[in-house]
Amino acid sequence: MGIIGIDPGLSGAVALLQDDLLQVFDMPTVEVRGRRQIVPSLLAGVLRHQVDMVVIEHVQGVQGTGATSAFSFGRSFGLAEGLATGLGLPVTLVRPQAWTKALGVSRDKGEHRAIAARLWPRHADLFARVKDDGRADAALLCHWWRLHSRAAFGRLTDT
Repeated sequence: MGIIGIDPGLSGAVALLQDDLLQVFDMPTVEVRGRRQIVPSLLAGVLRHQVDMVVIEHVQGVQGTGATSAFSFGRSFGLAEGLATGLGLPVTLVRPQAWTKALGVSRDKGEHRAIAARLWPRHADLFARVKDDGRADAALLCHWWRLHSRAAFGRLTDT
């Protein structure tokens, strides 16, 4: 089986990690009346895999962003969580501060891309562009879960 990582923004991505095989999909969006939005049916298609876990970055509104932008971001997050749950997939939400700290990475998106390229050198081209930070974050969420779940299950079996 595998892990799905989701960076839920409109510029986000979905990563599927099965053993060491990594697939990354940009968030499927379409422009409607001058505004981009996620296409739920396409996102559902990407999520239709048997996986051990779907890890979604648990985002929240950023102070200083406009109401429309904040609503759009929240809609994207809720759509990702709702689709995964509706498909019967197990879901874990993790705050960006938690997974980046656990992986020892800063908030610098360039660093996220560089680390993802180092972890999956055969797929480094997926993280080459500045705008590929959503891809990197989705992949790193999978990596975080792989490390987190091993640590958690190790603690459970040690007690």
